[in-house]
Amino acid sequence: MSLRSLHIYRQAEELSDRVYRIVDQWAEFDKRTLGSQVVRAADSVSNNIAEGYGRVAIGERLQFYLYAEGSTQETVNCLHRANGRSLMTEVELQELTRLCVSISIGIIEFAFAQMQREPSYQGPFRARINRRRKWLVDKRARESD
Repeated sequence: MSLRSLHIYRQAEELSDRVYRIVDQWAEFDKRTLGSQVVRAADSVSNNIAEGYGRVAIGERLQFYLYAEGSTQETVNCLHRANGRSLMTEVELQELTRLCVSISIGIIEFAFAQMQREPSYQGPFRARINRRRKWLVDKRARESD
């Protein structure tokens, strides 16, 4: 399986490109300040997925996947700031936030699947990923009720 065949990686590329196109329309001051930050955060999602994918040791892979998941959270925060400053529409915010949530869930599920294939791994990321996955599963169950 290649990196580009991963659904979460393709979604992360989409996120990055969509964020860039929005920021590219902003005034110069906004581009230099919040724009630069949100583009770097969005780019960091696919960059960390790629870096984790290229690692051999399971612990290193998981660490980079968690970095990528954290970058999705940073991206969402920046998107809310941009919306609050009237730099993007509510529709853009909602669409990109949904994409970030989908990526975040996908990253945790991908990391969980990687751990399942390597049951001997007992490092610190196992508990963190399990907790994060449980939270996401519980959240989805609450939302479907």
